[in-house]
Amino acid sequence: MSRQTTSVGSSCLDLWREKNDRLVRQAKVAQNSDLTLRRRQLAQDALEGLRGLLHSLQGLPAAVPVLPLELTVICNFIILRASLAQGFTEDQAQDIQRGLEREWSL
Repeated sequence: MSRQTTSVGSSCLDLWREKNDRLVRQAKVAQNSDLTLRRRQLAQDALEGLRGLLHSLQGLPAAVPVLPLELTVICNFIILRASLAQGFTEDQAQDIQRGLEREWSL
């Protein structure tokens, strides 16, 4: 049973990693898009996807196998948010703070 649980956990991590990679590709496409409105919408969609993924990861107990992916998603979220150059809302700053505090609690 332990082996199966590990396999399922690995599968979820792999799916979340793929989702992160897909969202990063989407953000890169947005940066290369000539249409300003289209670019903005793609970037916003990627940002919301990263936020959702981050909330999913933070819903898990802080555990060593998840932390590298969670840190990656946090960094991608920060980079994309900063590139949109509208600053951070209080909720977004709290999301980032909560994620960074989780990493240091281990």
